[in-house]
Amino acid sequence: MAALGAPPGPAGYPILGVFPRARRDPLGFFTECVRRHGDVVAMRLGPHRAVLLRHPDHVKHVLQDKASAYEKGPTAARVRPLFGGSLTVVDGDPWRHRRRQIAPAFHPGHHADFAPVVSCAVAELLDRWRLRAEPVELVSEMRRLTQTIIIRACFGDVSVQEIEMLGPALDSVAAQVERRLWSPVGWLAVPGTGGAHGHRGLMQLEAFISRRIAEARRAGSPSGTLLSSLLHDFPADSLGEAELHEELKAFLFAGHTTTASSLAWTWHVLSQHPDALDQIVSECEALGGRTPLLEDLPALGHTRRVIEEVLRLYPPTWLTARAPLSDDTLDGYVIPAGGLILLSPYLTHRHPAIWEHPERFDPDRFGPACAAGRHAFAYFPFGGGPRRCIGSGFAIVEMQMIVATVVQRCRLVVLPEARVVPIAGLTLRPGPALPARVLRR
Repeated sequence: MAALGAPPGPAGYPILGVFPRARRDPLGFFTECVRRHGDVVAMRLGPHRAVLLRHPDHVKHVLQDKASAYEKGPTAARVRPLFGGSLTVVDGDPWRHRRRQIAPAFHPGHHADFAPVVSCAVAELLDRWRLRAEPVELVSEMRRLTQTIIIRACFGDVSVQEIEMLGPALDSVAAQVERRLWSPVGWLAVPGTGGAHGHRGLMQLEAFISRRIAEARRAGSPSGTLLSSLLHDFPADSLGEAELHEELKAFLFAGHTTTASSLAWTWHVLSQHPDALDQIVSECEALGGRTPLLEDLPALGHTRRVIEEVLRLYPPTWLTARAPLSDDTLDGYVIPAGGLILLSPYLTHRHPAIWEHPERFDPDRFGPACAAGRHAFAYFPFGGGPRRCIGSGFAIVEMQMIVATVVQRCRLVVLPEARVVPIAGLTLRPGPALPARVLRR
C-alpha cells in the first residue's frame, strides 16, 4: 500500500480554484486528468478540495461499502431549485426514513400502471410527427415526450395544453441550475435574466403541484399515479404536505431529464449503426405490428442491450459527488473530511482495464455471458449502493417501450449536417442539436 498522503493531480488556481477548461470542457478535462494521473486524482474546484475517483473498486467503496460515511454535501445546494429537500439530496436518517416512505410507489408492481401512460404519450408523439413534413429536432422532442410521461405518471390525466405550459417552465428552471453548475460563483445568488426566467418557471411548477395535491385531497387522486401511491399506500407513515410537494417536484425533473438525454443518444447511435437498428426492427416485427406492451419487453432483448450500451457510453448522470463526514483512506491516500469526492460513470464506463475497446459501440457487452463476471460497479448509470436511483426500473421500461414503438412505426434519419458532440451539463446530452427526418415504415 502506498504511503499515506495526497493523491496526485493538477494544482488548483488561487482564490476561486476553478479550472477554466473544467468549465469550458468538463468531459475533456476530467478525461485528461485520469489519463495523466491515474484512478485517484486530486484538484481544487471552487472552494473545495476535490478527489476524482475512476476505478470500480473506488466507486464501490464510496457508494456501497462506506455509504453511510459519505453525504451529498455541498453539491446539493446547486440543484436545490430542482430537488428542494427531497430524497435526492437529503442524507442520513432523514434519507433512510424518506426512502421507506417513497419506495412503495416505485415497486415493479406499478409498472403495469406506468406502461399505458408511456404508450399513450408515444402515440400522441407519432401522430404529431405524421402531420409534419419538415425535420424534427430529437433532443427537444424527447424532452417533451418524457415530460408528458412523467407529468401524467405523477398526476394522471393532464391535458396536452397544460403540458405545453409546464414544459417551458421545467426547461427554464433546469437551465438556471445548469448555468450554476460550473460557475465559479454558482453558490451565490447572482441576479440576472436567466434567474428571472427560472424563478417564474419555478413559481408555475409550484402552483401546479400545489393545485394537484389539493384536488387529490379533496376529490381523490387518480388510481395508479405516483401521487395516489404516495398518499394512500402507507397512510400511517405518509409524507407531510411540504415533503409530498418536494418529492413530486423532484420526480418531475429527475423523471424526464435523464431519460430524454438517453433517448436522444439512442437515436444518434442507431443512426450510426444501422445493423443494430435492423435487429431492433426484426425483434419488433415478431409482435405482428402490435404496439409493444409491458409483457413483451422480455422478448425485446436486443432493444434493451442497445439501451444499456448507450447508457454505458453516454450516462445521463455523468458526474456525481459525495463528501466524507470524516477522514477516510483509499488505496493509501487520505481523503479529508469536508473534501469533495467526484465519481464519473462516463469515465468508469471507459476504464481500459475493465472494458475492451471502451469507445466502441457493442450491445453484446450486455449479453448474459459477457455481463456475468463484470465488476458490479464497472457500470452504474443509475448510481449504486443504497442510493441507487429509485426510478431506474421505470426508466428502463420507459426507454424500451419508446424505442420499440417508434422503430415499429417510423424511421428516423438524422440529417447529415448534424455535428453532434456531448454537452456535459445537468445531464450528458447530444448537442447542439439532433435534426432528423421522420419517414413512415
